[in-house]
Amino acid sequence: MKKYAYFLFIFAFFIACKTNQLPQNHTKSDLSNRILADSVLAYALDHEALYTLTDTLKPMSSVKFLRFAVAKDSTQKDGDYKIVTKDSLLKKMEEYQKVCKDLSQGDWQFIMMPFERTDKNIRNIEIYVVRKSVFAKKIQQYQSFFGQWGFTPSTDPAVVLAVVEYETKWDRNRAYGYLFGYPAHAVDFFVEAQKIQDSSPDKKFVTRDFFAIPVFVKEKGYFTYATPKGYKPTEVDSILFKAATQTLEKYKSFRGKYVVGKGLHGLDLWEKLRN
Repeated sequence: MKKYAYFLFIFAFFIACKTNQLPQNHTKSDLSNRILADSVLAYALDHEALYTLTDTLKPMSSVKFLRFAVAKDSTQKDGDYKIVTKDSLLKKMEEYQKVCKDLSQGDWQFIMMPFERTDKNIRNIEIYVVRKSVFAKKIQQYQSFFGQWGFTPSTDPAVVLAVVEYETKWDRNRAYGYLFGYPAHAVDFFVEAQKIQDSSPDKKFVTRDFFAIPVFVKEKGYFTYATPKGYKPTEVDSILFKAATQTLEKYKSFRGKYVVGKGLHGLDLWEKLRN
């Protein structure tokens, strides 16, 4: 039961990010923090979240990685009631939560997900964007796997991520692999390679190659998945690569029009790409 010890905390922590759809009269000027929202979207579009925000290739993507000194330190124990002592950190997290809520609209849901593992008193937190219709189809596609938690295509993505993050390692990684849009063969290899490494006496790393799909900022290293050493790409990989590069080229053709100085107007650009 230990792996679920923080479940209620997590759900309460990020459920504010969920919303069905903003009112019809909502405008960008209504955003609680336009500058922060712009920066969050600018980073997301320049990286792998492009394929969730403007395409259906990834059911969910990472948007922004955050680190806050809000976790228990060595002097604090399970059940202590006063953990966070700096109101400034709580205010900063609230700013991001409000941006998540503001940006969640239509088929997109932004979720602020605290990681289970901590680094001393540091809590790592990731903002994800989910394309709900694609996420639901992925749950349906792998229903025999996701069904073990009672998940169905209608389950709120925030609930799915809360449970998955705190699950056992191999189930956690398989779930994330599917939901991040990696091909089944890549998910199978990653999980099995991890099992082999964990069960070997010397924890020897299983050698591998990588298949990289480019994003705006870099050709490799973001939308990338592991494959067996010497693996030759198949039609599945080629179709994914071609579809992604077409989306990326479209993005490049519009992006320059939304750069002012050194800044990218992410909100306006995302609106343009969605229409």
